[in-house]
Amino acid sequence: MTILNAAIEANGWVLRITLTATPGSFASYALTPDAIPKLSLVSNHPGYAPAGGTATATTLARSIIATKPLRKPVNPLSPTTPVLDETDNGDGSITVRLALSDWIHATDTGLALTMLAGWRTGEAAGTTPVGNGSTVAAAMPIMRWADVPYQRATGPFTLELTVFSHHPQGLAPVAGVRFRVTDGTTTRTAWATAQTSSTRYDDSVSVYAATIDPVAAPGLTAGLLRCDAEVYPWLGAMRSTDPAGSASMSGLNFAGYASKAEAPFVVGYDPAGTRYGGQVLFIDPAGTATAVAAMVANDLAAARAIASASRPRDITTAIQALYLANRGLAAANGGTAAVRSADGARLVLAAGNHAGVGTTTITTGASSSELGVIIEGDPDDPAPRANCVLATGTATGLKVNRLILRSLTLETGTTSLASTAQAYFWLDNVEVRGKSGQETNSVAPITAATPAAAANLAATRSRWWKSGTAFRGTTLRFGLLRNCEFSRRAEGVCILGGRLIPATEDATVTNAENGAGHWNSTSDIGAVEDSVVAGVDLRSVKGRVWVITSASAAAAGTTLPSIRRAVFANNLCERIGADPQPFFSAGEDGSAVMSYNIIEGNSFIGERCNLFYSDPVPTTVAEANGQLNVAIGNRVANNSFDWAATKHDAFNDPTTLAVRTSGGVAGPTGYRPQMVETWSITYGVGWEANHDFGRLGGGNFAFEYFGRRSVQAVGGVPGWPADRSNAGSPTTGGGSYKPPPGSVLLGRGLRASIDRDLGGTTRMVPFTVGSVESGAAVTLAPGKARSNSLAGPVALGWRGTLVAAQGRSSSRSGSAAIHWGGSLAPARGHLAQVGSAALLGLGQVTIAALSARLATRDAGTAVLPDQPFELLFGSPRLVRIAGEVRVQFVPHD
Repeated sequence: MTILNAAIEANGWVLRITLTATPGSFASYALTPDAIPKLSLVSNHPGYAPAGGTATATTLARSIIATKPLRKPVNPLSPTTPVLDETDNGDGSITVRLALSDWIHATDTGLALTMLAGWRTGEAAGTTPVGNGSTVAAAMPIMRWADVPYQRATGPFTLELTVFSHHPQGLAPVAGVRFRVTDGTTTRTAWATAQTSSTRYDDSVSVYAATIDPVAAPGLTAGLLRCDAEVYPWLGAMRSTDPAGSASMSGLNFAGYASKAEAPFVVGYDPAGTRYGGQVLFIDPAGTATAVAAMVANDLAAARAIASASRPRDITTAIQALYLANRGLAAANGGTAAVRSADGARLVLAAGNHAGVGTTTITTGASSSELGVIIEGDPDDPAPRANCVLATGTATGLKVNRLILRSLTLETGTTSLASTAQAYFWLDNVEVRGKSGQETNSVAPITAATPAAAANLAATRSRWWKSGTAFRGTTLRFGLLRNCEFSRRAEGVCILGGRLIPATEDATVTNAENGAGHWNSTSDIGAVEDSVVAGVDLRSVKGRVWVITSASAAAAGTTLPSIRRAVFANNLCERIGADPQPFFSAGEDGSAVMSYNIIEGNSFIGERCNLFYSDPVPTTVAEANGQLNVAIGNRVANNSFDWAATKHDAFNDPTTLAVRTSGGVAGPTGYRPQMVETWSITYGVGWEANHDFGRLGGGNFAFEYFGRRSVQAVGGVPGWPADRSNAGSPTTGGGSYKPPPGSVLLGRGLRASIDRDLGGTTRMVPFTVGSVESGAAVTLAPGKARSNSLAGPVALGWRGTLVAAQGRSSSRSGSAAIHWGGSLAPARGHLAQVGSAALLGLGQVTIAALSARLATRDAGTAVLPDQPFELLFGSPRLVRIAGEVRVQFVPHD
């Protein structure tokens, strides 16, 4: 038998093979994707790799396998009988369509297919070139600034970017990030080629970070600095926060508030401390409402030294004093000059209760055109957040358009904290709660209207609870929520860390409005993409954990409304209560293009997830016959489910049946053969290392293929230490979900964008799937030592460099050149596997003998042992392949 033609179809995930053969059946194909794959496709794609502290252009070689022959669209007259998608060409040949494990992109080259004997009954082994007809673009990395813009810096400062990728390598989402900072004339650059754990806001967030020194000659000019990031993926093109490449300084005083990901981060640089500093007022309720310029001091000590009766008694008095001080802001770095500048001013609240912001009339003209005015609890108080309380009172406009609330409690009620019509707020270490007796009042504590496509609020390490409002609202559009607590739904284009406050802690929440989501409304914040919800503790949730809203087709430039580049990663989701909604759904109730989204490393416990459904709700016969969804380039990996459900053409939809019946269609059915554009989901394309315990669905709405190293079971037993979800008992929430020893979740994950679990535990490859690792890694031990790991099996893991006892290592990069990238086991250990992934693996090893001295060149040269040694369960043989020296490990008998 002969392969006549092999090609990738336009959708990028179907391999079409024409061969001389007679028609067969599903049983004719033994592709064995979960063992040794019978069909492997090799391709090459341009991308980047770290080298010498930067990322350089290279080619990424990929191995993609064929997983399953396709069936034809459902036949409404025989809907339960799948039909193999084979075509008899009438000339002694057939054409079959096979699903691939991942996408081939339009820019992939050098495609070649390796076939093992028996991939189809009677077929021999062989190789053949494959034509690339894919029209699918390679996914771009997804990125968000992990910090709040418009902060003051007097010296070196650190930039942080959270990054996700569809093609991570190990635990690195991308090859590197280059940061650029400019004042419009001089530019500083810095690289980050590895993630680091940021604890800036009392948390642990994986970011690419770099410290910029604006002082070193030639120093940057004081004023606003434009900061950009260039993200270099392993596969695909570089993506920048400055897609135009102009580093424009025009409009920089508002550019950092943009809701889109491709926007600069902005820092207020003040090396002399005179541009934004030297404006401190100490607010004392025993003070005066008569504002005078002398209330403004150079530092907190001087402001505190002012007699109590002469201090401003409230915020409006303090801002009026700033107006009277009439401080100028010189034009700099492309920005314009300003008079009566309050930029960077600090309004420090004395400990105690501050009833309202005051009634002093602020003269129009006070300015905060670059940095915000800070209202903060007394930093000398032992607990300023608890002891410095600001209550909303008379609705007086504060007449400055940037405010930072820090280390205080904001009590809300019938009035709002208002600024100018175009206002921006940042809450840092703030507790927002209702006044006594007004805990369910729905009046927003803050009012702030901003232009479309702008995020006007940010919150870090703050708590919003015991209130009828939340981190969301018509005019409250959060760009960043980092390490915050909330008892009602929180919305932001980037949510990093934090937790849901359960009803047992906040009894004011009596409805199901206590999930998490992100804002994605074209009428309000703009056509937001690259939204991120990552590392959130969502136990005891009663509603949805993720609300995905599409951007309009016009705004997204697609044929249908678009859900594009949304990330939901590393979240612990536990459902309690009787809400009928799933954890989340996409495309279920309307047509949409769902493209390049990432759902990775989550634990979904006690409820189902409707994964990129193709189930829109028709209202006419035309819609019933033509409505569709499209799914392209989505990545779903390393998740633990209680029920992963999906619907496509084979679902008998009662709404479709009713529409066709009322429309007089002869022989009406609820089946929709046109629903094939989301088949990449039902065939698990771009899916890997997922496990569905199937405790809730009984096998309903299952997948054709669930992805590599994945299992979709029915009635599995997770063995959680304390299951308090809807699937456990009692269903009170707040359960414990660390996988127990021997769990099927252990050692399943090989690639991820986040290198830590929900609690900050560092992961190693292979790792536990879901949001919680099985236990902390242990270090190497002497030969006779025993290790009792939390995961159950021996886990002598190693992260770092491995050097011989007397070895010396010298490398140009400054790091040790003798590396270890696997797991150690006793010499006669046995190999344990979960699925097809080895738990005890060896990879990327260069080793020197005890007395060897290692000298590395640019590419690195390994001095191999001159005597036998044992790693894993074998002895080495020296193999030379095309000039390379490799070690082959031969198992003992």
